Amino acid sequence: MLKVLILGSSGTLGKKLYKELIKIKSIKLFDSGLRKRKIDFTNDTKLKNFIVSINPDLIINCIAHTNVDECEKNRTLSKKINFEIVKRIFTLKSKKKLRFNFIHFSTDQFYFQKKKKPSNENSKIFMINNYCKHKRMAEIECIRNKSLIFRTNFFGKSESKNDSFSDWIFKSFKSKKKIYLFKDIYFNPLRIKTITKIIYKIIQNKKYKISGVYNLAAKGGLNKSEFAVLFSKKVCIYNRNYIDTISSKLLKVRRSKNMIMSVKKFENTFKFKLPYLLKEINNEAKDYKLLK
Repeated sequence: MLKVLILGSSGTLGKKLYKELIKIKSIKLFDSGLRKRKIDFTNDTKLKNFIVSINPDLIINCIAHTNVDECEKNRTLSKKINFEIVKRIFTLKSKKKLRFNFIHFSTDQFYFQKKKKPSNENSKIFMINNYCKHKRMAEIECIRNKSLIFRTNFFGKSESKNDSFSDWIFKSFKSKKKIYLFKDIYFNPLRIKTITKIIYKIIQNKKYKISGVYNLAAKGGLNKSEFAVLFSKKVCIYNRNYIDTISSKLLKVRRSKNMIMSVKKFENTFKFKLPYLLKEINNEAKDYKLLK
């Protein structure tokens, strides 16, 4: 029986992933805490004891400190969570001669095409803030260790303490408070549900042994203002209490403005057709309507 360990299982993606993978009867699933973290992963001894006691066949890493502003203010914390935990895991693998495969969730924020076209996995990488720098360092460590890396962005109802982008849109439009929407930041995220179903299929088809970097995203793309307006209309909570603006007027830390990713490499390798962003928005809106 395949032993699968999800790290970061109390987070937005990790918790949903646990609920999806628990359905697979041919695996034994382990978590690092569903309501809160069981251990401090920045502690070498605790991390070592935890992983060695399980001796997993596959580790899925959902651990990340994704608040870009906080990562910029606290470089040490960002480095510890977004890079050093990954490095420690592979150091442990080498020392203890463990044989697990590794799936790592990375970010779309490396991409910064000036022209509005999708970036592929070979496009130039921009490390314009601490978050990007440390996520890239983790990627390099994963590549050295022949792991499977997904650059992604996601939305959907969160069951963790942190709101997703769609959670924020839902609460903001429903409250009718004035909000600012960025018309200059483009992306093509997937639903959390879609990502978890993809990982489910990858495990069932034993494709977790594939290595390399893959963009995991929806087809098409929108700017964040277009996304928010369309989503609010689909959920039937749209109102005009928002202001379209550009990100540089409100955000202090520099970020990518075009994160739209090409998914051809993923589709060709995994033989899995990814959905269009508009369809993803339509499907997720159905779930949010139940919350009204």
